[in-house]
Amino acid sequence: MVRLGGALLAGLPVLMLAWLLDAREWHGLTLWTKPIKFAIGFALYLMSLGCFAAFIDPAWRQRRVFRVTIFAGLLAIAMEQAIITLQSARGVGSHFNITTAFDAALYSAMGAGSLVLLAMVLPIAWGLARHPGTRPLSASMRHALVAGLLLTFGLTLITAGTMAVVGSHRVGAVPGTNEAMAWMGWLRHAGDLRVPHFFATHAMHAVPLAVLMLGPLMRLGQRGAVGVAAIYGAVVLAVFVQALQGHAFLAFIG
Repeated sequence: MVRLGGALLAGLPVLMLAWLLDAREWHGLTLWTKPIKFAIGFALYLMSLGCFAAFIDPAWRQRRVFRVTIFAGLLAIAMEQAIITLQSARGVGSHFNITTAFDAALYSAMGAGSLVLLAMVLPIAWGLARHPGTRPLSASMRHALVAGLLLTFGLTLITAGTMAVVGSHRVGAVPGTNEAMAWMGWLRHAGDLRVPHFFATHAMHAVPLAVLMLGPLMRLGQRGAVGVAAIYGAVVLAVFVQALQGHAFLAFIG
């Protein structure tokens, strides 16, 4: 996991060079913005899972279900990054692009791949919960890691699945209004399902980080860690409902 994450980061200079030299845009953003963001996101995902897996019993990591799930996820991530980069090089969108049979096939492959790569969190969550290793890890942090991983899985299924059904990340967009938040590209005048999707995928980081920061101040135990996860999940669902209603995220600042 860490090796592929490092490889994705190693390829960033090439993508950055393309970003500097290629001025073409897609929906108001430079075409190469998406490959760069996804490379960083995938690298963070893989390196995080690799770190979490270090706290799991090596015997569980050698089990076939663990190795097969992780290997399939690695292949899926490599495929996703390759497709996103290819489509950017072609000057077309990667997500929701069914313009041609070829584009539709790539989009379908990405949809299947996203499920496979998301499933990587499950054997790691199970390992942390049922097969902890010998490395020191507090009970509250272990609960935070497990809860964060499970939230990432469940909430990402909901948000990504909704976008797939809707066929777009836009909800209630007014024609001609494509103003977006800098770098993130989130719409400023309509609901954007990418916002809750972003927070859903990063539950695995946000929950443990919150417990790490609040723990010394509030003496959070196992129940406290679960409570933090519940609050975070509720916030993500609230942002999700807001997007479904066609309202922009943090509209008051834009």
